[in-house]
Amino acid sequence: MTIYSQIYKTTHKHSAKMMGSGDLDVLSTPALVTFMENTSYLFAQSQLDNGLTTVGSEITIQHLTASTIGKPVTIIITALKEEGRKYDFRLEAFVEEQLIGKACHTRVCVNSKEFLAKLAD
Repeated sequence: MTIYSQIYKTTHKHSAKMMGSGDLDVLSTPALVTFMENTSYLFAQSQLDNGLTTVGSEITIQHLTASTIGKPVTIIITALKEEGRKYDFRLEAFVEEQLIGKACHTRVCVNSKEFLAKLAD
């Protein structure tokens, strides 16, 4: 079941070679993580009041197969569990019809100003 999805264009900057995670011009795992985190963030933001945001606190990913730069990647949220301030996402990544990755990702809701103020102390 799809709860929410986002499509990401891939360019050379998303390659393992450019991101420093390898020397091949294929989609890098760090880029895939970014796409998954961003999809989760965008969904959560659409549910929150002004002044609130979410921060990533955990991600477990399986990058199942390589994919070519230039092909769009679709990230799908397949499950969501909300528990207080915590959001647990289950995500899948596709290039065309091929499943290329799966992840479990946790984000925590915070007050933006309070969160940043704690860092300044």
